[in-house]
Amino acid sequence: MTDYQTGRDSGPVFKRQVLYTSDLLRSLQDSIHRLRKEAEELREQLETTGADETTGVKSQVGKLSELIRDCQKVGKTIAEQSADFDRMLKSEHELDFDAARKDVESRMAGIARAVSDPAVSG
Repeated sequence: MTDYQTGRDSGPVFKRQVLYTSDLLRSLQDSIHRLRKEAEELREQLETTGADETTGVKSQVGKLSELIRDCQKVGKTIAEQSADFDRMLKSEHELDFDAARKDVESRMAGIARAVSDPAVSG
């Protein structure tokens, strides 16, 4: 990848950005897993101590169950995003932009030579 305005190769910048975002997603995923585990443990404790309407424990158990479902949804989304970033990194390595640019430049130089040749343009 080349930043056409500056002529610099933007591949390393892209790679750093993807790696940084991927690390953030993994960290967030770990946090979500910990939160989910703690919520599940708390829900189990509340269920074993007695979930009745008078103490309000039943509504707390319901809220914890909802939080657990939300954590599962967020965890799934983060896993999908992480997979997308991993694919982006892999595909970035598969593409050789320098080789493609050299090939295009070589072909354009050949066209320019052919156009400037009087025998061809005649």
